[in-house]
Amino acid sequence: MKKNILKTLIGLLFFSGLSAQVGIGTSNPSASAVLELSSTNKGFLMNTVSLVSTSSASPLSAHTEGIWVYNTVTAGTAPNNVIPGLYYNDGSKWVLMSINSDIPKIGDIKSSMTNADHNGWYLLNGRSASALSESARINAASLGYTTALPNTADRIIKGKNASEAMAATGGTNSYSLSQANLPNLTLTGTTSTDGAHSHTYTNRGVNYWNYNAGSLATTRTVNTETRTTGSAGDHSHTFSVPSGGTNTPLALYPKHMVVQYFIYLGK
Repeated sequence: MKKNILKTLIGLLFFSGLSAQVGIGTSNPSASAVLELSSTNKGFLMNTVSLVSTSSASPLSAHTEGIWVYNTVTAGTAPNNVIPGLYYNDGSKWVLMSINSDIPKIGDIKSSMTNADHNGWYLLNGRSASALSESARINAASLGYTTALPNTADRIIKGKNASEAMAATGGTNSYSLSQANLPNLTLTGTTSTDGAHSHTYTNRGVNYWNYNAGSLATTRTVNTETRTTGSAGDHSHTFSVPSGGTNTPLALYPKHMVVQYFIYLGK
């Protein structure tokens, strides 16, 4: 085997000394190419390496502009993480070669009508980090999720403000008003006419009686007299202003469509 490789190298060196072009699988390489490969049933196998991150030259000793490699691992911390794929070096970092400008990054979140993990996307269902694959667990830890993924079930995603932590939860699906939430107003009311009443007394008509003063006897008559009744009829009224409420909380759900949320943790 070593002899065959040596013979091939010697042949290539000899051929390259005679011509500026090298052809493998062809005797007529293109004049515009330094090296031309030709085959109808074989491909070009790129050298494979395990990159550490886009910013690190490892496993090479230094960044060298123009070098191509095929990375076979998922490694690094976003935004310098790497995923399996073809990379070229621009002299200062590794750049993933892809015709898809929408290639996901570790930590990207998307909504989907799919219910299961797929292509490096993991359902945000609060699962334990130990249930993830090794590479996904490493990438989840790089985002701060060392024990479990966030759970987006029955939640609406909102943007982070200056004081909030990533993946913090809050809010409620309903709200009950307190007295402080009510308008400041004065309630008035009226009562119905009631409490009217009467008192009765006995009218004795004309009163006669005998009056004696010494030897003088006479009869006196009283035709009119003033009568008063005892104090009666004192009472009070009460009234109520019913709210008609049943303490039912206000629902805060806006109109919505149900989907699933996924986070990208790499393939």
